[in-house]
Amino acid sequence: MLKVGLTGYGFMGHMHAQCYTATGEAQIVALADVDPAKRKEAEEKYNCKTYANINDMLAAEPNLDIVDICTPTYLHEECVLAAAPKVKNIMCEKPMSLTVESCNRMIDAAKKNGVRLMMGQVIRFWPEYMVVKDLVDSGKYGKILWISAQRRSSFPFQSWENWYADEKKSGGAVLDLHIHDQDFIAYLLGSPKMVDARGEKGPGAGINGVQALGWGYANGAKTYAEGALNLAPGFPFNMALLVACEKATLKLDISSSPSLMVYPFEGEAFAPELPKPSIGQSTETSGNISDLGGYFNEIKYFIDCIKAGKTPDIVKPEDAREAVKICLAVTESAETNKVVEL
Repeated sequence: MLKVGLTGYGFMGHMHAQCYTATGEAQIVALADVDPAKRKEAEEKYNCKTYANINDMLAAEPNLDIVDICTPTYLHEECVLAAAPKVKNIMCEKPMSLTVESCNRMIDAAKKNGVRLMMGQVIRFWPEYMVVKDLVDSGKYGKILWISAQRRSSFPFQSWENWYADEKKSGGAVLDLHIHDQDFIAYLLGSPKMVDARGEKGPGAGINGVQALGWGYANGAKTYAEGALNLAPGFPFNMALLVACEKATLKLDISSSPSLMVYPFEGEAFAPELPKPSIGQSTETSGNISDLGGYFNEIKYFIDCIKAGKTPDIVKPEDAREAVKICLAVTESAETNKVVEL
């Protein structure tokens, strides 16, 4: 049984903790959070030791197999740098950090200390997106011509100290939300050479609505990605993807049933089978997504890599850094109303 020390027990911390338990191969033995109420909750649920911060946890828990970082984004780097000399396996939530330079320091610390570092780019593990990736990689439907991606939500006003609303701490909707789609597009196509974005500010000081064009991909495809955290309270979270290939169109929309359809140019449209982990739904964490599926998949994959002595390759730290780089270019373009070259 792998021993997990988790830091940050908000929405994502709850998700990750439940997923470790659901695997049956890991347990939360220690948890760090500044909020005494959250520490008490974790103690009661997981019978674990709790601490006010990651440094206290690391000092008191020398035998952790995994440190899982679910703190606000602006704390990711300091948590990784603190944990790297102490443990050999670190899972850290997305976005990796707020700057490319910060990402580089995290990668360097992991390499220097021989740490297996994986970032939580969970969409790469979401069942529908996993099938899209497999279909594209199969080559059955030819190359991608263009992609349209959308991710829309109301604003998360209930975050700790309202940190989401501070662009210097969260990166706004571009780094916190839109990054999922830019990362998945890069997973399919590689990075663009240029982005042209427009955005809207508020709530908070940052850009919380963005529309971004990307081009200059290696295969000549073009992309459009839209992210919004500025919709009306109560607006239901939605994510959608359209991948136009030479021989078929792949349509993903989690508000539809079935959520994924394939429309070939020849033959009948069909709903491909989705890989579903045999676990229930999250009933303990309020948020936009109740199904543990994608989070469970990424945590289980990380555990499997640890047990096999392998380096995770579905999400490399360099991939997460590239997603940050692309999103910073999108933010620059939205703020200047100019095309930005990567």
